[in-house]
Amino acid sequence: MSVNKPLFYNQITALSREKHSDLAFDNATGYRFAQDTNSVPICVSEFSEASRLYPIVFVLQNNEAAPIAVLGTQPKKNVWVDEQGHWLGDYVPAYVRRYPFISVRTSEHESTLCIDAASDKLNVNQEGTTLFDKEGEQSEFLKQRFQLAEAYETEMLRNKRLSSFLLEHDLLELAQLNEKTENVKTVLSGFMVVSRACLEALDKEVIAELHQEGALELIYQHLFSLECFNSLAKKCSESNEVLAEGAA
Repeated sequence: MSVNKPLFYNQITALSREKHSDLAFDNATGYRFAQDTNSVPICVSEFSEASRLYPIVFVLQNNEAAPIAVLGTQPKKNVWVDEQGHWLGDYVPAYVRRYPFISVRTSEHESTLCIDAASDKLNVNQEGTTLFDKEGEQSEFLKQRFQLAEAYETEMLRNKRLSSFLLEHDLLELAQLNEKTENVKTVLSGFMVVSRACLEALDKEVIAELHQEGALELIYQHLFSLECFNSLAKKCSESNEVLAEGAA
């Protein structure tokens, strides 16, 4: 995922009442836009709920350890979205829920609400929920979407804090998901997990700091989530037992 073109977004455009007064949001297609990805970014505030369904792992992006939720073991295949666009899990990651809206920071203290102008969820036929009322003011729906988009960007700061702890104390190691068959087959690779051995080797002072900052709980939620790889594999109709090597 790049800064200029985040996952799902193809034509990021600043939302304005002058240009988009007749724009409406129609959710008829559901989450079909998320069918062709096997992972999405996730915020640390989501770890508690997301860890019960999705494996949470880390990838290195721009010298940061970015957490992602794994949604499938095959490339471009999200097993949590059906053909009708329904999300099959009890929890939908915030990154998915905010689409096609996104908050783009324009200065240190200001941000602008933008949309993916290419999204099939938006139309000028007034089909669905309008974004602006008759007076040209933001509708309650749009205000809620803006709040969600801004909250997501704020949570990214907490992600950075966790990343700094993980990298500073060298807690991450490369991992891969394998099928346990006679001939071991790698199903998924290129991600990182917290090393239990490195975690257990930390000084008591460092452990206390991680606990005080809330990072220790997040680390254990991440480790707990790795158990979801087995249920994910079954959901992908893979009959063989799998394991995340390096996560033990």
